[in-house]
Amino acid sequence: MTGPANSARDQTVLGVLMLDTNFPRPAGDIGNPDGFDHPVIYRRLPGAVVSRIVTDKPLPDELVDLFLENARTLEDAGATVISTSCGFLFPLQARLQAAVGVPVITSALCLLPVLREKAGVDTPIGILTFDAERLSPHHIPDDGPLVIEGLAHTDHLFRVIADDQAELDQAQAGRNVADAIQRLKSRAPGLEAVILECTNLPPYRHKLMKNNGFSIYDIHDAIKHLQNAYKL
Repeated sequence: MTGPANSARDQTVLGVLMLDTNFPRPAGDIGNPDGFDHPVIYRRLPGAVVSRIVTDKPLPDELVDLFLENARTLEDAGATVISTSCGFLFPLQARLQAAVGVPVITSALCLLPVLREKAGVDTPIGILTFDAERLSPHHIPDDGPLVIEGLAHTDHLFRVIADDQAELDQAQAGRNVADAIQRLKSRAPGLEAVILECTNLPPYRHKLMKNNGFSIYDIHDAIKHLQNAYKL
């Protein structure tokens, strides 16, 4: 499955390692090719369901091997950049990068070192995640102060993703995300930067930017940063 290439100058072909899900993916979600101006190749990994990936435990060897194998398949299919559909896959960053000859960006959390350099060692950075209870230190490449907030487990958007439901109410999901960002703001009023860990949150990014005094970064920004670094 590919998205249209709208710019002849952009030679990027994005390969995405997709979790084994069926829930809707509106524009802005990495699983929707309409959010990109270059071709996208999707590779769905059987058995890589949300409950097995969104965990504070290391992934089992068979799942790791599945991701490595499919990353190589994406490279063979012509991908010039490889990403994933879940920010919780950051712990595989080094192994996936070593397995292929093209740049890999597993998660928006890969931007943390860049943002930390800009923000300074004492400035808190916000992370809005799918599940704050399971996001653990081995997912986070940063030793500075962080403020982490997640969707409520009773939220409509959380249940759609966790239970792989076929129907999504985008208005209700947008309210869920806006409520989460307000909780984050209340805990750190002077926040200047927030990373959206979850690749299912960017469709609601425009709602988060209203009346907020901080910058927001997501998987799309991480991919663009990688493209710029490698002049892709």
